[in-house]
Amino acid sequence: MFRSYREWKGARIEMENSDMDISKTSVFIPHKQRLCFFKSYDLSTKRGQNAQMLKIIFLAIIPVFVLLIQSSIYISNDSKVVSQQKSVRDNILFSVEIGLLVHYLQLERGATALYISSGGSNLVLTSLESNRLKTDTTLDSLTKWISVTRPTHFRTREAYRVRLRDYREKLEPANTTIHAAIEFYSNDNDIMIEWVGLTVKDSDSETTWQELTAYHMLLLSKEQAGIERAIGSTFFTRGSFSVEELLWYAEKKILGATYLERSMQYSSFVRTILDDQYTNTPLSTELVMMRQKIITNNASLASVTAGIVWFHNMTQYINILKDIQDGLAQEIIRSLADHITSLQKSLILNVIEIVGVVIMSPIIVYLVYRLTKKLQSFAASLKNKTADFEIERKRSEQLLYQMLPIAIAKRMMKDMAIHPEHYDSVTIYFSDIVGFTTICSKSSPMQVINMLNILYIMIDDRLESFDVYKVETIGDAYMVASGLPIRNKDRHVLEIAMMSLDIMTVVNQATVPHIPEEQWKLRIGINTGSVVAGVVGTKMPRYCLFGDTVNVASRMESTSKPCMIQMSPSTKTALEKFPHLLIRERGEMPIKGKGMMTTYWLIGHQHGYRCSAAEKVLYEPDSKLCHLANV
Repeated sequence: MFRSYREWKGARIEMENSDMDISKTSVFIPHKQRLCFFKSYDLSTKRGQNAQMLKIIFLAIIPVFVLLIQSSIYISNDSKVVSQQKSVRDNILFSVEIGLLVHYLQLERGATALYISSGGSNLVLTSLESNRLKTDTTLDSLTKWISVTRPTHFRTREAYRVRLRDYREKLEPANTTIHAAIEFYSNDNDIMIEWVGLTVKDSDSETTWQELTAYHMLLLSKEQAGIERAIGSTFFTRGSFSVEELLWYAEKKILGATYLERSMQYSSFVRTILDDQYTNTPLSTELVMMRQKIITNNASLASVTAGIVWFHNMTQYINILKDIQDGLAQEIIRSLADHITSLQKSLILNVIEIVGVVIMSPIIVYLVYRLTKKLQSFAASLKNKTADFEIERKRSEQLLYQMLPIAIAKRMMKDMAIHPEHYDSVTIYFSDIVGFTTICSKSSPMQVINMLNILYIMIDDRLESFDVYKVETIGDAYMVASGLPIRNKDRHVLEIAMMSLDIMTVVNQATVPHIPEEQWKLRIGINTGSVVAGVVGTKMPRYCLFGDTVNVASRMESTSKPCMIQMSPSTKTALEKFPHLLIRERGEMPIKGKGMMTTYWLIGHQHGYRCSAAEKVLYEPDSKLCHLANV
C-alpha cells in the first residue's frame, strides 16, 4: 500500500514509462500468456473473423444487459410510485370523510359556544342537538380510523366516541366557558387536520403537490373560520367583547383569510369556485358588515337572534369552503388517476426504448462520448460560476446582517414568519448634530456625505463596545436601542448611558472635516420603556420600533442642549441601580404630547467622563445635584 497520493502518483508514472519501454521491445508479457479473447487474429481467416464477431457481439450484449437491468429498476420504481399514488388517493378519499367529520365538529363547536353565550337558550339547544346527531352519524360512517396513538382518546374510534359523550353530558353553561368549549373541539380538529397535513407531506407527489398543499391550507382556513364563527356568536349574544376576546377573534379572522389566500395561490380551482359562489354575493356583503361591527367592538344590545343570524351566515360561508374542499379532493383524485395511467404507459415506452437503444447503440455510444466531453466542460464552467455565486451570496448575507438583526435575517432567509415582538423594558437613544442645517449651507453635497460618513463611522466604532443595536440613521439623526432584539434584563439602561457618555467624549474631541474651526456638537436624548419591534416592508425590509417610548426618546433629544444628554424620569429611575453615574435634575420641561415633564441631565460618572457643557448648567437656580448613590 502507498502511504500518500504522491507515492501512488510516482509509482504510476514509473509503470507508464515502463510500459512505453516494453512496447518497444515486445517483451512485457510472453505471447503465449496473453488472454485468448484479446489475442490478435488474422481477419482474412475464418477463425479470425469468428473471433472478431464474438468480440463485437460481446460488447453489444453488455449495454443490452445494462438496459435490461435499468428497465427493471424503472419498472420497479414505477410500480412503487403507482402504489404510492394509490395510497395517496385512498388517503385523500378518507380525508374527505375526515373533513366531513371535522366539518360537523366545527358546527357542533359553534353551536356549543352559542349555547353557552346565550345562557342555555332552548332555541340554540335544539340546533346543538341536531349538530351532535350529525357528528355521531358521520363518526359511525367512517370506513376506517386515523392512525394516531396520542392522545389516547384518538387510538380508536370508540375511545373518541366516549370522549365526545362524556363532554356533552357534563356540559352546562354555568360551569364552563366559551374559551374552554372552543379549545376542546379545536384541539381535536387540529389533530385530524395535522394527520391530513402529514399525509400530504408523506405523499411526495410531483404532479399533485400544489393541489395537496392547497387542500391542506383550505382545511386550516376552514378550521379558523369555524373558530371565528364560534367566537363571533358570543359577541352578538353578549353585545361586546373584552380586549382579549377581540384580539382572539382578530387572530382567527386573519389566520383564516391568510390560509385561504395561500390555498388560492396554490390552486386556481379554489379561487375560481370561491369567486363564483361567494365573492360579491349578498352573503359576502353581509358578512363583511357583521365582521366590521365585531372588529369595531361597538357595544350593542345582547341578542341571541343576532348571534343565530351570524352563526347561520358563517355556516353558509363554511359550507362553501366545504364544497370547494370536496371539489378540490375530486380534482386531486382525478389528477392522481391520470398520473397512474401515465405511469402505466411509461412501462410500455420503456420496452420500446430498450429496443430502440439496442438498434442505435453504436451511435448512442459515440454521442454519449461527445456529450460527456461537453458536460465536463460545462461542469468546470459551472463550478467556477458556483464559486462566484457563493462569494456574492456571502456578501449579500453580510449586507442583510447590517440591515437587520442576525437572528431575524436568518429567519427571513429561511422564509420563516417574522412576528412582531413586545419588549417590556428597553432604552432608546436619539442624537443629532446641533447646527446641522447651518453646516450643510456651508458645504457641498459631497462634503455633507463625507462628513456624515466620518461621523457615523466614528459612532459605529464605539457601538462595538456595548450591548446595543443600531436601529437607523436619517440625515444627522442617529437611533440606537438596547434590550432588543436580545433581552439583557435591566442592563439596557446602563449600556445606553455608558454608550452616550462614550460617544459624547469621542465626538466632542472631533471637528467637521472641511471646516476645522467648527467642532461637532451632539444633542442626545434617552428614554426607557416598552416598545413593539418588528420587520416592516418586503422589498426593502427594515427592523422598526414602535411605541410611545420611541416618541418620548425623540422629544428628549429635540429638547436637549448642545453637548448634553437629557433623559426621562423612567430612565433616571432605572439608573438608580447604578450609583456611580452622576445625574442633574433639569426641572420641568414642556414635552410635546406629554405636557410638563421633569427631565434630567446625565452628566457623567464618578471615575470617568463628565459633560464639558454640564458646568454651564450646574448653577442654574432650578437645578439640583442628583447623585444616585444618595437617592
